[in-house]
Amino acid sequence: MPEHNFLERLKNETEARRQAGLGRELLPVTGREGASVVMGDRAYLNFSSNDFLGLAQDPELAETLAQLCRRSGSGSGASRLVTGTTRSTLDAEQALADYFGYESCLILGSGFLANLTLISTLFSERDTLLLDKRAHTSTVAGVRHSRAQFHTFRHNRMSHLRKLLMAHPAQAVLTESLFSMDGDSPDFAALQELKSENGFLCIVDEAHAFGVLGPGGRGLGRAVADVAVGTLGKAFGMFGAFILCPRAVREHLIHFGQGFIYTTSLPPWHGEMVLAMLDRVGQSEAQREHLRLLGNLARKELPQAGLQVRGAAHILALEIGDENRCRRLATALREAGILVFAARYPTVPLGQAMLRVCLTAEHRADDISRLRDALSSALHKEDEA
Repeated sequence: MPEHNFLERLKNETEARRQAGLGRELLPVTGREGASVVMGDRAYLNFSSNDFLGLAQDPELAETLAQLCRRSGSGSGASRLVTGTTRSTLDAEQALADYFGYESCLILGSGFLANLTLISTLFSERDTLLLDKRAHTSTVAGVRHSRAQFHTFRHNRMSHLRKLLMAHPAQAVLTESLFSMDGDSPDFAALQELKSENGFLCIVDEAHAFGVLGPGGRGLGRAVADVAVGTLGKAFGMFGAFILCPRAVREHLIHFGQGFIYTTSLPPWHGEMVLAMLDRVGQSEAQREHLRLLGNLARKELPQAGLQVRGAAHILALEIGDENRCRRLATALREAGILVFAARYPTVPLGQAMLRVCLTAEHRADDISRLRDALSSALHKEDEA
């Protein structure tokens, strides 16, 4: 039977992934408290969260959300262009634009949807795009869906970007301000110089920087970015995403962006929660400073376990290489009560697996020491095996 053969093919492909050390699983989290999550009857120290400022667990914000939901209901019941746009949504979009220093803003359902919609809508087969080789999958999906010609430049290598621009004059260059796996950033001064020389549109994904890095958490790329993408699901502690852009771009997305037009809008209270979260982000300087100090401490202590550590901010990459070894180390850490994400292909290039450590404002200095000691123990057992 064709259906039976097709399902067998799917099973075989999945099993091949598992055998290569690339299996994936869903972790049944039943509770969260501070820097820990609960699975079953055990609490785990969590270094896998993007709730960088701890706002997702803030009790006052949770109560605000409960009150808004009781007042407005749980869903919008329509797309943005029908009756799914509330006054507070428009107010939130303008507030985000003002805070981050852009002319206008458009809120969408997720970061993936924002990148996919933005890029596939703005560009077509008439255009040429240049993007960092480590750009997020959502960016790559948007580029491919746009049908534009594209070339990738070596990760954060502005010298290679310069060569590509000479050979392939481009309408736009796409990069990130803090790369989600490597935890590093481009040389924005060099990028600005290239932009001045070549006149391309610059799109910067600031998902992991907004709320945490730069003055007031305003990110790193404003001096060069014509368009920036931010998420409400990381430092903002919520869900959804936003595109910061010139007004002409916003209007174009409203008229032509399929990912904006043909989807139910976010709940009616979402805009008011964005305003509440944005207010808290602006007041989170102590959390940002705490994160900065934690990052410095982690870069000092974690190499003592015997691994190379990369990352200049609150995301650190511990270099492993082999996918199966990375999976085994993550399992050993979980057995020790610590959750660290094993980043493997296709999230990172094949043979460059890493343990990705995310620091949040909920972590403390002794959490770093606990992770260091657990890593040392896991590596020692791995070497003995």
